[in-house]
Amino acid sequence: MDANQLLESYESGERDFSRSQLRDINLTGASLNEINLIEADLDSANLELVRLIGAELNLVNLNNANLSGSELCQVNLNGASLNQATLSGTNLSEALLIEANLSEANLVNADLSEAFLTNANLTKTNLSGANLTKAFLQGAILSGASLVGANLSDADLTRANLCDADLTDANLSGANLTEAKLNWANICRVKLMGANLVGAYLATAKNIETVELNDVGNTKNSGFSV
Repeated sequence: MDANQLLESYESGERDFSRSQLRDINLTGASLNEINLIEADLDSANLELVRLIGAELNLVNLNNANLSGSELCQVNLNGASLNQATLSGTNLSEALLIEANLSEANLVNADLSEAFLTNANLTKTNLSGANLTKAFLQGAILSGASLVGANLSDADLTRANLCDADLTDANLSGANLTEAKLNWANICRVKLMGANLVGAYLATAKNIETVELNDVGNTKNSGFSV
């Protein structure tokens, strides 16, 4: 199916495009709200500035796809694969990304506020400047990720893996980091006001001396004392 066929079918009222073969398709700027693309193959697709609000994209293949500046608010991407995808400036607020693979993806300045990223794979993902306010990141793998200047205030990072992550200037105020792993993570100038660090591993974190620890909510068994 090519872009014209899909758009014509969508305009005529069709919404179910599940399991469609759409590799390399160019849908730049299209409005496809509430479309069903479950298990569709969109590898290397160009979806820049596309509106997919409320779409069903669980288990979809979006590896190497370009979704820069797109609207994916409340989209269902559970179990989706977005390895090396480009999502810079993309709106993923309240999106479902449970167990999604976002490894090595570009999410610079993306909006992931209140998104569900439980057990998601974000290995070496670029989340610099991203908005992760109140995001659910329980058990997420963020090893080697760049979170420079990211806003993770009030996010739930319980048991998250942040080993070797770069959190320089990140805001973790009010975040729940219970049992999170921060081995060798760079926490230079990280804001931790009111954060919960019970059982978090910070003994080998880099640049701890630049962090104001007196404002931390709870550091019990975290590897350092306030």
